[in-house]
Amino acid sequence: MGKIKLKVLPVIAIAFVILVVGNISYRSFLNYQNIIVEQQMEHLMTISKSIGRSLELYVQEKEKGLRDLGNNIEYRIKEQENNLIDEVILNSLETFYLSQNKEIDNLIYININDNSFHSYPEDMQEEKFITERDQFSKEISYVKRTQESYAGNPYLDRDNTFSFNILEPVVVKDEIVGIILGKIKVMNMYELLVKPVKAGKFGYAMVKDKDGLILMHPVKEQVGYDVIKSRMQKYPGLDYDDLEKLLEKQMSGVEGSYVYYSYWWPQDKLEKVKKLNAFSPAKVSEDFWIVAVVMSYDEISEPIINYLLSNIVIAIVVIMIFSWVIFLSVRMIKNKEAYEMETRYLKEINKSTEELRIKDAELHHKRKLETIGRLTGGIAHEFNNVLTPIMGYSEMVLRNLDPELDSYDYVKTIHKSSKRAQEIIDQIRMFSGDKNIKIKYEIISINKILDDAISFAESVSPSNIKVIKNIDKNCGNVYANETQIHQVVLNLCTNAFNAMKETDIGNLKITAKNVKNKKLHNMEENIVDKKEYVKISFEDNGCGMDSETQEKIFDPFFTQKLSRKSSGLGLAIVQGIITKHGGSIEVYSEKGKGSRFDIYIPIAQNIESGKEQVYEDEILRGNEKVLVVDDDEFIAEMLEKGLVDLGYKAESMTDGIEILKKFDYIKNNFKIVITDLTMPEINGIQLAKKIKENNPEIKVILMTAYSEEPLEEYMRLGIIDSYLIKPVSAAQISRSIRELV
Repeated sequence: MGKIKLKVLPVIAIAFVILVVGNISYRSFLNYQNIIVEQQMEHLMTISKSIGRSLELYVQEKEKGLRDLGNNIEYRIKEQENNLIDEVILNSLETFYLSQNKEIDNLIYININDNSFHSYPEDMQEEKFITERDQFSKEISYVKRTQESYAGNPYLDRDNTFSFNILEPVVVKDEIVGIILGKIKVMNMYELLVKPVKAGKFGYAMVKDKDGLILMHPVKEQVGYDVIKSRMQKYPGLDYDDLEKLLEKQMSGVEGSYVYYSYWWPQDKLEKVKKLNAFSPAKVSEDFWIVAVVMSYDEISEPIINYLLSNIVIAIVVIMIFSWVIFLSVRMIKNKEAYEMETRYLKEINKSTEELRIKDAELHHKRKLETIGRLTGGIAHEFNNVLTPIMGYSEMVLRNLDPELDSYDYVKTIHKSSKRAQEIIDQIRMFSGDKNIKIKYEIISINKILDDAISFAESVSPSNIKVIKNIDKNCGNVYANETQIHQVVLNLCTNAFNAMKETDIGNLKITAKNVKNKKLHNMEENIVDKKEYVKISFEDNGCGMDSETQEKIFDPFFTQKLSRKSSGLGLAIVQGIITKHGGSIEVYSEKGKGSRFDIYIPIAQNIESGKEQVYEDEILRGNEKVLVVDDDEFIAEMLEKGLVDLGYKAESMTDGIEILKKFDYIKNNFKIVITDLTMPEINGIQLAKKIKENNPEIKVILMTAYSEEPLEEYMRLGIIDSYLIKPVSAAQISRSIRELV
């Protein structure tokens, strides 16, 4: 086996040298070939630009000549009697035409006042001029409007040859009196400026318009052809892929070059050949023309082939010299590559297997959370429907009950409890992913929130953990949602308890104090402009975290307890709540020593506590005709009675079939429709669309206990005018009605 290896190794080494030397030689050949092609392309580009510049100067010269002719006619019109003007114009046209040595095919003077014309030579019949004038009426209109010179696009004239017009206005006393039209044959320009140019033995120059229509070509039969379409019709079996790519580059209006395969048109037997093409745009008329210079690739291949042959000879000599040296050297080398490759392969397999296992666990966990989200959404829906009559009827009783009675306080407690239950359900709906939640913010004491939340956390803390509080007496008020701040505190306490569960004696130290902006570190950009914050710290002596874990703890679904009871959402939710409140959260931790979480919430500035509550408790009455639609009879009945109690003319419907039967009655008799979203025969959005299609003046307010529908988008589209999240009361609906009407 060892002898076989010793024989194989020199062969491999020699093959390697052959590959290296061959690769170097081949790359050198390609580099030389590219240099030759680039040099030739630069030469062709120089020719193309030269032709383009010549075409532009040619047209500019004719424009200047026509401008001088116009000035001459203008001057002579001012000096002559009216009855001699026609003779003056004809004489001027004749003199200019003869001076151009037939480079201008025809001169026409158009009288703006009576649309009469004079031409030179005088063989232009009136009916022919009228026919041709229709082709360039837009050009005449442009000159009339702007009183500026204009070079039009090429067109087929009555002789079936390409021509284009240069128009020059004749202005007397700031008023256009006529237009001089000079007709130039494209073929004359080709014979004078393009045809003399040669590019090698078979090469030539050609000109196309911006759409690929051939204007100038050494083969007259090709003039007027569409570069692709006309040739495909005449030669349907040929390969036009490279030609289409070339045309696409040329039609972009920028200069460039391209090596492509095409044919020499129109030989009897068309064979695919390799060509070089350099092109540039020329601003000759209204749009640009494409000036292309074409050359056969074979004409530059001879020096390239000679260079290749010399490279091959040198490579053979080098390979022979190194082969002998390598043959002697590789005999002493042991082959370890196979073993190393196998080891790397096994490591990659193990790594891929581990990554797949982690991804599968994360996917399973995510699906479990989605299922929980849908379940909590359904629970929230049912609870909101149950709470609606409780909140609504308690509110009605409070409005009509003497505050001095003991029963008033009982009912008020029921109403407050239903409000608290609503906030708790809103938190459940946040977990379910409902995007239509309207979170209520108010001015509240941070000390009160901390006392309530920490007291609850202490009641559920493990027996081996002690909660130490160091909270300043007056940390101030914050503009926040009380339930969400409760959730933040409880989440951070729960995390600390979990981190210290293996500790013999655990200490959770909670501190709160006011701090100034300049004392904060690593603050997020969205709170840099705040001046004063309350800083709340949660410090434990638990297991701590390494730096890699700290970078991931705020990612959704990240948890170190994935297979157990953790949701993986706790700290992600905490960060989201704090950010929405204009604050930030920071973490400091060391493996084996514990962790500290610092949260910063801005102190409320110049906002009076209870401002929003005044608005919420305000009773707004009305007298409009209102229809309440809900498949829950208790909710529909409660809202109807509550709205009537507030002065509205309210009715209710609970049956979808009844709604459809009485739709004409609904659209003609009600100004506002309050509808539930989820109903059997027809849902709230379908009903709203039907109402808006028949009577857009009716205001539609949607009620829902839970929805994944884009309600804000429906409002933007005008399908609904507002929406309320259950549980709702008649007073809430009345406030919403008053905002709309």
